Amino acid sequence: MTDQATTLRGDAQPVTPIRQPNRVISIAGGKGGVGKSMVAVNLAVLYAQRGSRTLALDGDVGMADLNLLLGVAPGHSLLDVAYGYPIDDVLVAAHGIHLLPGLNGSYTLANLDERSRHALWAAVDSLESRFDTLIVDTAAGIDALTVELAGSAAQVVVVANPEPLSLADAYANLKALKQKQGLERAFVLPNRVRTPSEADEVFGRLSALADRFLGVALTPLPAIPFDASAPQSAAAGVPHVIQCPDAPASRALKQVARRLDALARPDDRAGALRLFLNKSLKRENNG
Repeated sequence: MTDQATTLRGDAQPVTPIRQPNRVISIAGGKGGVGKSMVAVNLAVLYAQRGSRTLALDGDVGMADLNLLLGVAPGHSLLDVAYGYPIDDVLVAAHGIHLLPGLNGSYTLANLDERSRHALWAAVDSLESRFDTLIVDTAAGIDALTVELAGSAAQVVVVANPEPLSLADAYANLKALKQKQGLERAFVLPNRVRTPSEADEVFGRLSALADRFLGVALTPLPAIPFDASAPQSAAAGVPHVIQCPDAPASRALKQVARRLDALARPDDRAGALRLFLNKSLKRENNG
């Protein structure tokens, strides 16, 4: 089992240049409040800082909060795109990345009919040539849209903390991804851990269950330690890696970005961003 002590001590080395284009990463976890959105926003910013044209998609379409973490107030949302509004007028630039915002509290957006969902993904698909990296922040729970978005990405990152409910919901999330999307492998990102042993316990428990009952191979990512300054960045609407670049959580997130690239399997698909979205549609049509 990987020792997380190095991560918890921090790593001040600069982030290395990007080495793989067309990066599609979903941030999942099952339980709300484990830090999925924080991870998604900060990873997006880190990849942008490395020269990657980065798009963050708020996949928690009805309870969106990425705009709050980025300190922006979008005038439009994915709901407008689904109804035919130009996607260029919905994109929001902030802190070096672009955001496709959801709409907090929108039952309509969270329950789009099939035609509207297809229009939405087709519009997002049109952005393929303009971005190298797509980070999808998925909703809590295991509803169909959440599982579809999470499982269609080339890299699935499951965020969990040491709380028993978090671990239980992370396992439920993996189970749904296996059953509905045929997930074979995923990354586990322990978040808000206070000791290396906590990080190892998060991964160890999930890995043992996933291997025994699901046949899903899990790989640990560098743990993100508890960082008292992280909520302050969120309240200020500034990504933590920008506001507090040398804070423990920021240093760990830089390690996570490097590790994801180092462990990513070669993806020779032509236009990974396009195929990511089209794969979702094909599964839905065949379902």
